[in-house]
Amino acid sequence: MITKEDSVVLGFSVGHDRGATLIVNGKIIVGITEERLSRIKHDAVDSIPVQSINYCIGHANINFKDIDLFVYNITVDENKVVKEFEELTGLKAEEKLVYIPHHMAHAYSSFGASGFKEAAIVVADAMGSIWNDVTPIKDFYPNINKPELPTGQQWAEGYTIFHFKDNSINEVYKKWIKFPNAFERNGEETSLGGIYGSGSVQLIYDPHSNTWPAGKLMGLASYANQDFVKSQNAWAIMTDDDLSIASGTLHGWVNYNSDFQAKADVAGIYQNEQEQSSLHLAKMAKSLTNSPNICVAGGSFLNCNSNELIIKSELFENCYFIPPADDSGIPLGCAYFGAMLLSKMEGKQFEYSEEWMSPYHGRPYPNALVELAISDVSNLVEFKKFDNFNELTDEVSNLLSNNKVIGWFQDGSEMGPRALGNRSILANPGSKWITNYINNEVKLREWYRPFAPSVLEEYQANIFELDTYSPYMLVTTTVKPEWREKLPAITHVDNTARYQTVTSENNEKYHNLISAFYQKTGLPVLLNTSFNGPDEPIVETPENALRTFIRRNMFALVINNYLITRK
Repeated sequence: MITKEDSVVLGFSVGHDRGATLIVNGKIIVGITEERLSRIKHDAVDSIPVQSINYCIGHANINFKDIDLFVYNITVDENKVVKEFEELTGLKAEEKLVYIPHHMAHAYSSFGASGFKEAAIVVADAMGSIWNDVTPIKDFYPNINKPELPTGQQWAEGYTIFHFKDNSINEVYKKWIKFPNAFERNGEETSLGGIYGSGSVQLIYDPHSNTWPAGKLMGLASYANQDFVKSQNAWAIMTDDDLSIASGTLHGWVNYNSDFQAKADVAGIYQNEQEQSSLHLAKMAKSLTNSPNICVAGGSFLNCNSNELIIKSELFENCYFIPPADDSGIPLGCAYFGAMLLSKMEGKQFEYSEEWMSPYHGRPYPNALVELAISDVSNLVEFKKFDNFNELTDEVSNLLSNNKVIGWFQDGSEMGPRALGNRSILANPGSKWITNYINNEVKLREWYRPFAPSVLEEYQANIFELDTYSPYMLVTTTVKPEWREKLPAITHVDNTARYQTVTSENNEKYHNLISAFYQKTGLPVLLNTSFNGPDEPIVETPENALRTFIRRNMFALVINNYLITRK
């Protein structure tokens, strides 16, 4: 129950992957992206995310007047947002609404969730706020690198390095790029996210799809001829104090209709440049801050291979990769900033969590709503309710060990684009044919895209070469030779896997299911992919889950303690 004594902040974003997050007394209560509710992938409407905001305040059982501060980031006209805010809330924007720049919001999302007291923070994406909208904020963003730039051209944030120390954030490096040229292959300097995004469109773009294909490029790059990749000149120019990237280098080499190997080879070049550039930014951050800790944010750091390189470099004692690294994390960063601002206004020291953030901050759905959703499709499905959850996991692990594909829906949904065991499609990682089945019959996606393993943390070091806690599925590592034949469904063509470590503390139900599967198969691992169909957001509600289950060739669906099958 929230009282008048509580500090309540709601962060929200406008633009693609817009959403909202509610923080009370410095702790995340609930957060959601608009796409999960609107069912529009990357939901990029330039309006306030009304459904996400209502979702948050509804879960917390509060009213707009109970919120002390609203913090936002936008990619549209501020006047439009102010007008929509006042119409929605009935509050005066000048009293309750605060704006922060895009890269600053990314920085606060990662640092606030990291559990660190001090850290270097690297932000890299396609582009951040435009030059006019990047302004100092007293005590929180006092020094910014904002030089006078040539007139007649708008500029935007390309990448930024911050240092959070002594309860304040300082900018130590910023690269400006021309706006709106982030994705244009015209020879102009671009950003890390811009060049990678342009490459993905060039190689993979499907005119019939409404999704951005950058996430597919990493899987494609694994099939590249590495000798060819190493023979090509890079377009990233790295110096001790700078990183510059020229766009257009590979324009015209291949196109969407080129043969697979040609596309894979060029994808390999893009991936190699992504990895080396990300590592270079980490080296710059170390040089500029001398911090033992690093946090990263921005869509570029959804690239798991790059993240692995940063860890293996041993530049930092501790590395933190936030689950909503892309723009879905902007509301979280806004909320964290607001929580720190409120503490300062009240003359208090902000109390940082000393643990990594749990990613599960969606609302749970009680059994009454589950049964109501089932009743709406009772002509198509039947169900069995388990009073004992261990009996449920025993039954489901039996199905998985017999190569059945299962939809798994539990408690609150995950923040960010990765399914982490609460909105997942699960399968046996020991099956040699299951990957083709899921790609062709369930996910309806490209055959070359890999599947991720969820592994019991206590067995992770036995199976994978990188001995690092990875609860968010944001790090790639090599599968040890003795396990590759045992785990063919999650071992990619280059012998790597994007793994998630699971403990009973971070997800008890999922841990119990993997443990039950382990007892039957000797494999402490499950194949885990996101619970959605092609060009769809991950499911949020029981209705979403049932609809996807009915349309796709899964054997069974689990929602809470209900095992659902087709009639």
